[in-house]
Amino acid sequence: MSNYRDDLAWIHHHGFREFAESAAPGVVGLLHRAGVDRGLVVDAGCGSGVLARALLAAGYDVHGFDASPSMIELAREHASAARFEVGRIGETAIPPCDSIIAMGEVLNYADPADVRKFVVQAATALRPGGVLIADIAESDAYPQLDEKRIGGDDWSVIVIKEREGNRLTRRILTFREVDGEIRRDEEVHMLTLWEREEIERMFRDAGFHVTRRRSYGSRRLPVGHALWVGRTAQRL
Repeated sequence: MSNYRDDLAWIHHHGFREFAESAAPGVVGLLHRAGVDRGLVVDAGCGSGVLARALLAAGYDVHGFDASPSMIELAREHASAARFEVGRIGETAIPPCDSIIAMGEVLNYADPADVRKFVVQAATALRPGGVLIADIAESDAYPQLDEKRIGGDDWSVIVIKEREGNRLTRRILTFREVDGEIRRDEEVHMLTLWEREEIERMFRDAGFHVTRRRSYGSRRLPVGHALWVGRTAQRL
């Protein structure tokens, strides 16, 4: 079954959009520092379109894709001027572009072989001087076991995380009130945590000049997460 079905997608958009909203100015700042002041940004794993909306407001064109049809439906409502499609990392064709963003552990959700394929695709799709920006949970990102309960006026979520080596399992129970009824759903998400050296080698092997950062501007990443910025060579 797919991740981020209707209820979790809705809850994520309404209850957890703060990260993307607070990180978006830092994304735009990174693009400007790289000399990418306009053009097409590919929003890989775009979710509900929160980042896409900020990029549109900053003057960029946006092409987003996400594996969740429910997220894409929300994105088309939230950032209607962007183009969106249902697609997966490593399987979706990346159009020629000026920047590619993979925000919010997007690459951790994909199979490692598909991530490597995606990074190579990105290097080919980006114009000279373009940038690939991705935040990635590394091997020390999570404790062995953790449980959290979070809720709003008409929803609540229980998240149980269990790590074994570099594999993280998230069991997510959702409760959402719809038309006076409480709707319950459960999803299990599997993530791969990456070794720092693996990430750096993957970017460099694809031809990127890569740097590692700890924040999107003033929005610091959680412990064990890092922001990787890969830049293609400038045309001579």
